[in-house]
Amino acid sequence: MPKNQYLADLRVGDYVDTIVVVKSKRRIPYRNRPGYYLALLLKDKTGAVEARVWEDAERIDREIAERDVVRVRGIVELYQQLPQVRVASVEKLEEGGYDWAELIPRTEQDVEVLWKRVTDAVESVRNQYLSSLLRSFFNDQGFVEAFKNAPASLHLHHNWVGGLIEHICTVLDLAETICQHYPELDRDLLITGVLLHDVGKVREYSWQADIDRTDEGRLLGHLVLGDEMVAEKIKQIPNFPPELAMRVRHMLISHHGVGEWGSPRPPMTLEAAALHFIEFTDAQLRKFATVLKERREPESAWTTYERTLGRRLFAGYPTPPSVEPIPAEEVVSEGVSPVTETFPSLEELSPISPDLELLPSELEALVTELPELPSELPELTEIPEIPNLSEIEEEQPRKRRQKRSEPPEEGRLPL
Repeated sequence: MPKNQYLADLRVGDYVDTIVVVKSKRRIPYRNRPGYYLALLLKDKTGAVEARVWEDAERIDREIAERDVVRVRGIVELYQQLPQVRVASVEKLEEGGYDWAELIPRTEQDVEVLWKRVTDAVESVRNQYLSSLLRSFFNDQGFVEAFKNAPASLHLHHNWVGGLIEHICTVLDLAETICQHYPELDRDLLITGVLLHDVGKVREYSWQADIDRTDEGRLLGHLVLGDEMVAEKIKQIPNFPPELAMRVRHMLISHHGVGEWGSPRPPMTLEAAALHFIEFTDAQLRKFATVLKERREPESAWTTYERTLGRRLFAGYPTPPSVEPIPAEEVVSEGVSPVTETFPSLEELSPISPDLELLPSELEALVTELPELPSELPELTEIPEIPNLSEIEEEQPRKRRQKRSEPPEEGRLPL
């Protein structure tokens, strides 16, 4: 069945008949009677929406599970200022009755073109030990398949199938540029760090039925997983220099920058600092660009509130409809001739009539005499001395201004 309705396009009052993934399912007991209703979170490639099953909830609860693909019918209602689907019916679909590309967001770029960029970077590394380390990953077909499809995050940036390789290629381009400006950088080491810093994400995330974290992704995270994967490969390369191994692993565990974003150590080498800054730059800018593209409110200059950034973004004023200029010849109305009369110059003006000229005696009558100012000004009354500011403060304690409470920052953008 083709999908012809997307969640991002739903508006209050719309009838719903679409195919979605059941992201989550919760049983919520009724307050005033026995039984429960279902609270669902439905997703497709354009976004997610809350839904409620009020009727026949127990039967539907038995028939569907989380990560099932279902056909949902209902109507969009407004609940606490947010759209919510009141579900009339839910039908589980079997494999082949839907297209995964309509349900899970994917990169808009050509993955094979991105992969060529990765292989070119691997080939460019001249250090034999780093080259061997990179080839141990990127010659492994199982790893390559996962690397091409893994997302780069769950919510923060490049959170779609193919997001990881898209992110890596952008950071590769930034790394090449920064190496031109900072010749002190070890290019081979930085390129190796760029290619390997997020390898743990192929184990941190799953993306087959929905983009989500795996159990080891929740418990360990991609920094620990990536360091483990790289350390195992290094052990298999004979005579790999210990200092070089330490530098590579340090880049992986420090690329988030600070402890609150997950890094057990801050960057303490030039290459680790470069990796952190360029990787963070791409993550932040891609998140900003995605929010500006997908979450602008209709007819508003601002996006909706973005929790991961802790703010709304200014998207710019809506462009008014263009108005074609009217040719000048059409501005002149019919029957009205344009003004062609010219005004005379000063020399051409006739002299003032003698009747309008004033006699000298008449001019004197118009002049009034000004009263003479007194020779001495009256003394000013003595102004009482103004007390010192500190004395006023001693007599009457100054009221402390109440500190304005700012809304708490929802959190910065970890990578």
